[in-house]
Amino acid sequence: MPEEMAGTVPETVPAEAATAQPETQVERFTVPVNFAPSSANEDDRTIDAVWYTGAKVPRFDWRTGEEYDLVLDVKGCRLNRLNSGAPVLDSHMAFGVESQMGVVRRAWTEKSNGLATLQFSKRDAVTPVWNDVRSGIIQNLSPGMWIYSKKETTPDGQRRKEFTATDWEPFEISLVPVPADRDTTFMSAAGTPPAQSNAVETQRASAQAKEIPAMPEVTEQATGEEARPNEAALTAARDEAAKEAVRKERERSGAIRLAAAPFKLDEKFVTALIDEGVSVETARERIMTKLAAQYEANPTNPMNPSVTMTADATDKRRSGMEAALLFRGNPGDAKLRDAGREYAGLTLVDVARECLEAIGMKTRGMSRNEIARVALQGHFGAAEYFANLGAMTTSDFPNILANVANKTLRQAYEAAPRTFVPFCRQVSATDFKPINRVQLSDVPTLQKTNEKGEFHRVALSDSKETYSLATFGEIVGITRRVIINDDLQALTRVPAGLGQAAANLESDTVWGIVTGNPNMADGVTVFHANHKNLNATNPLALAGLGTARAAMRVMKAPKGTILNLQPRYLIVPAALEQTADQLIYPINLAATAVTGVVPSWVQSLTKIVEGRLDAAANGTTNWFMSVDPSQIDTIEYCYLEGQQGVYIETRQGFDVDGVEIKARLDFAAGAIDFRGLSKNTA
Repeated sequence: MPEEMAGTVPETVPAEAATAQPETQVERFTVPVNFAPSSANEDDRTIDAVWYTGAKVPRFDWRTGEEYDLVLDVKGCRLNRLNSGAPVLDSHMAFGVESQMGVVRRAWTEKSNGLATLQFSKRDAVTPVWNDVRSGIIQNLSPGMWIYSKKETTPDGQRRKEFTATDWEPFEISLVPVPADRDTTFMSAAGTPPAQSNAVETQRASAQAKEIPAMPEVTEQATGEEARPNEAALTAARDEAAKEAVRKERERSGAIRLAAAPFKLDEKFVTALIDEGVSVETARERIMTKLAAQYEANPTNPMNPSVTMTADATDKRRSGMEAALLFRGNPGDAKLRDAGREYAGLTLVDVARECLEAIGMKTRGMSRNEIARVALQGHFGAAEYFANLGAMTTSDFPNILANVANKTLRQAYEAAPRTFVPFCRQVSATDFKPINRVQLSDVPTLQKTNEKGEFHRVALSDSKETYSLATFGEIVGITRRVIINDDLQALTRVPAGLGQAAANLESDTVWGIVTGNPNMADGVTVFHANHKNLNATNPLALAGLGTARAAMRVMKAPKGTILNLQPRYLIVPAALEQTADQLIYPINLAATAVTGVVPSWVQSLTKIVEGRLDAAANGTTNWFMSVDPSQIDTIEYCYLEGQQGVYIETRQGFDVDGVEIKARLDFAAGAIDFRGLSKNTA
C-alpha cells in the first residue's frame, strides 16, 4: 500500500452491522499500512525477514494418527545450517534447483523470534517473485526443520496435546502463500519489526461452520457524530464475503486433490483432509507422511504397492530407436534386436519423422530434406512455428543420433586390445600441471629405541620422475546428407574408428616407453647396464628366463636393501610368441629342444604379446620381464580425474548442418622405477 495513504482516517463498523449477522463474531486487530519493506536492497537483492514468531503450529503424527500443537523453543535452535548458506525455496519444493529462489546469508534469534537476512537470485525466473516481495504481495515464510528432541507441555485441562521442541534445526526457509505461523513476514526495517504508526483497523470474521474472509470496510466521511452505514452496502458486502469464502474453499479443496492426484491415494483419505478443513500446506505434510508409511510397508512403490515403477514413455521411445539403429549396424546382437523391435527397419529419416510427430509437429507434406533439417536443428523456423503452435518442445532426434554414435565409439574403444594394462599402474590427475612421482628409498633396518624410548629418525632420499597430461581429440559431424542418404555406416563406423584410434594412442604411448628407452631422472635410460636390468646375449630360453629372474631377485633399493622381486609377466614380440608358449606350457611342446615338466615358477608367468615390439630395432629377438605393479612401481599411465578413457561431447553443429561429436582423450604415461622391469637381448 503506498505511503501517501498512511494518513487515512480509520473507520469502524457500527453495532448495527454486528447485530445484522449474529452468527459472526468480529475480532479487530491492527496491521501496518506500508507493507513495502525498507530493508530490501535492490542491488544485492537482500532483505530481512521474520521466519518464526513463537506461534503454535498444528502437526500430525502419522505413526499414531494424532494431531497436536508444536511450539519451537528458539533457545534450542541450531542455526549452523542456516548460517552455512541454506536455500530459500518455493513452498518447500526441494525436487530441483529451479525451486531454489535464493540463499540464507545470516540467521539469528531474538526473544522467541527467528530472523534472517535472505538473498534472492537475479535470474529471470526469480525476478517476479522478488518484485512481489519488495511490494508486499508475498509476505509469509515457513521453515523446514528437523526435530531432534521435544517434550510435552500440554496445559492442565486441555484435551489437545501440546509439545515444545527443545532441540531442532531449520535447514531451509520457504516462501509460502499460507503459512503455519501467520505472523511471519519480511521486515520493514533492518533488524526491527514493522512500525505500528499510521495503521488502519482491519477486521477479521470467523464463522461457526466455515471461515469467511474479513468483511470489507464501509467507509464514510466522518462527521461529528457516529455515522450510520448504508444497509444496501452491508448486504452487498455480506454477499461478496460469502462468495469469496466459497471460492477460497473450492481453491483449497482443488489444491488438496491436485497434490494427492499423482500418488493415487485412497479417496476416503483425500476427502477426510478436505472435510477437516486443514490448510493446503498441512494436507501436503499429511500426504507425505502417509506415503512414508506406505513405503515402509512396501518399498517397491509408495504410490501404489501393487504397481512396479516403469520408465517414462519418452525414455522408452528414445531407447527403442537407439537400439533399432544400433542393431542395423550390428545385426548379430539379439539384445539390440529385442529392445528395438518396435522401430525395426526405420530409416534415419523415418526416425526423424517419429521424433517430430512425438512433440506434436505435423510432418505430412514435408520433404525428406525438410524433415532432416528441422529434426537436426532441434527447433522450428518461423514457417514451422506458425504451422505447429501446439508443439511446445524440441526434437529428440539430435540426442538419439549422438547416443548411437557415443555408444559405438565407446564400445570400439573398450574392445580394442590394450596389452600394457596388466603390468602398468593406472592413476588420475586433477589438472595438466607436471606430475611428480617419487621413488622412495629403502629403510635398511628398524633401529632399537634408546634408553629414553626415543625412536631413530631416518631421512628418505628419493628420485623424482616427471611427466604431464596431454589432450588429444577429433570431431566427426553427422550431417543432413547422412540422414537423407540413410548412411548408417557414417553414424556407427566413423565413431567406432575414433574409439579404436583413442585406444591405439594409449598403447602407442606406453609401448613407446618400452621400445624408446627414454632417460629417467638420474640421466640413465630405463634399460641400462648401470640399472642392472639389461641382460645382453640372453636369448629367450629356459636358461635365459633363469638369468633374468636371478637379476630381479638381487635388485637393490637405493640404500642397498635386497628387494627380492618376483617376475610376473613375460613380455614378448609376435615373433617369439610360439617360443614363449613352448617355455611356459605345463608340458613342453614337441618343437622345443627340452622335454619334461616345466618348473612351477615358469608356469606362473603370464604371457603378454605385443606386435609393436617387433617394429623396434632388434625387436624380433628382444624380450622383457615385469613384476606385478603392486610389488613395485613400473610404468604409470594417467587420465584426467573423472574422465577415464575417451571422453565424448556433442553439440548441434555450427560449422556443419547436423550434429558434431567430439572424442577427447586426456592421457599420459611415464616410467617411474626401472627395478621392476628387465630387458633381454639375444
